[in-house]
Amino acid sequence: MASRIKLLAIVVLLTVVGGGLAAYKHVKLGIPMIVGDRPTEWLVEAKVAFFATGEKTTARLSLPSVAVDREMGVDASSEGYGFFIADELGQYSAHWSADEKQGNQALYYRVRFPARGVESAGPVFDTNGLPEPSDPGLSGTLRSAADSVVRRAKELSSNPESLLVGVFREITAIEGSQEIALLKRHYEEVNNGNALTMLGIDLLNMAGVPARQAYAVRLDEIRGGQEPLFFVEFHDGVYWRVRDPDAPSSTLDPREVFVWNRGGDPLLEVGGGENSKVVFTTTRDVIPMEKLTDLRDSGLLVATIFGLPASERQVFRFVVLIPIGAFVVVLLRNVIGIATLGTFMPVLLALSLLEMEPGVGLVMFVVIITAGLWVRFLLSRLNLLVVPRVAACVVIVTLLMILLSVVSWHLGMRDGLKITLFPMIILAWTIERMSLIWEEEGKRNAILQVLGSLIVAVVAYYAMRENQVRYWAFYFPELLLVLLAGIILLGRYTGYRLSELMRFRNFEEI
Repeated sequence: MASRIKLLAIVVLLTVVGGGLAAYKHVKLGIPMIVGDRPTEWLVEAKVAFFATGEKTTARLSLPSVAVDREMGVDASSEGYGFFIADELGQYSAHWSADEKQGNQALYYRVRFPARGVESAGPVFDTNGLPEPSDPGLSGTLRSAADSVVRRAKELSSNPESLLVGVFREITAIEGSQEIALLKRHYEEVNNGNALTMLGIDLLNMAGVPARQAYAVRLDEIRGGQEPLFFVEFHDGVYWRVRDPDAPSSTLDPREVFVWNRGGDPLLEVGGGENSKVVFTTTRDVIPMEKLTDLRDSGLLVATIFGLPASERQVFRFVVLIPIGAFVVVLLRNVIGIATLGTFMPVLLALSLLEMEPGVGLVMFVVIITAGLWVRFLLSRLNLLVVPRVAACVVIVTLLMILLSVVSWHLGMRDGLKITLFPMIILAWTIERMSLIWEEEGKRNAILQVLGSLIVAVVAYYAMRENQVRYWAFYFPELLLVLLAGIILLGRYTGYRLSELMRFRNFEEI
């Protein structure tokens, strides 16, 4: 009786705390409880990371013009640093400075705008008149090769835009000319990661079309942290326009791409530090900037993961879904009576299915388990110990994943490349456990437990992919305390499972 009272007290406490925190965030901080109540916004966060050497530290990050627009949400993290935004003839930049910083440093600048996007890549009129093309400074055989490529491209173009398309079409051709091969080799030696873009920019300038580098970021929260994209900004005689070197003939869709910096200025300059880089994180958000600031300034239990930068916060979009899958496993095993191979395997399988087509994912899972089980039976004849046997299964699973990826690629099945999302160690243990059940309890029980695991994984997948569930788990993680209360209650359930009622239905006639 005393244990039951303690159980109920714990359940009530968890429910009150979790529900109370969620109600406070909704009523006092204005965070909507229902997904879609407010239009979503894009949050683009630039993380400047470098190693400070103990000297006076300065950092300069070029900014988009929209980043200082009054209608845009702007936020900068500069704790321990002096910070200001400079305006240099319409080119904006964020400046941080501090004395005697040592070790790894991280500075953040965030921009928010409506989910429909902003026209950051639109045409810009140059008030200084027609700019002069810059000379790339090539000489000798490199100059001759570049002149030859430019001459061929100009013969097939009628305006600066068609010239740009022709230049990058020849640069990216699978079987390029000898001149292109020579130029590529040179630019790959002197440029890091953007050799083809810089080659195209220099060829355009040699052809009389002013061109320079721009930096952009994909509006895709699935990518997580991403390096800046190198785009091309060229002058068509009237306006400066931005193009993607991979699709030079297409205008940029503001719903897919955000141009962070244009104008040819360096993206990042750091003094008193080394190994500097910029990493962008994009995520959809429904909390206005002022509400997000209030949430960060609130107590720890209220702020939870929103006290973290977007780059670190993004990881929790999937982590917070794991308890949802665990609840589904508890419900289906303890109440329904579906047998599974382990507790966490169906949850991790469901988590993997969120990133791929579920049908393709399930087929690949079955293929790996079947092939791995067959090889495992071959290994059983060698009388190996448990640890070497499981290690051998890990190697087998790895080889099978590589093989399936290559085969699916040649068959045109792009989802097959996502097979690496499957938890490798869990697959190896699944094969090992299934083989033991096969030997001790028979193949029928082994197959039933695998099918049960697949059924639980599919149910957990549909529960975890529901927009409202994902919204509550991410924006109201305190509701996981209510979920914990439900799991504790189910943990004391000792009645008949539904599958057992079906199993013992014949006893009703006695």
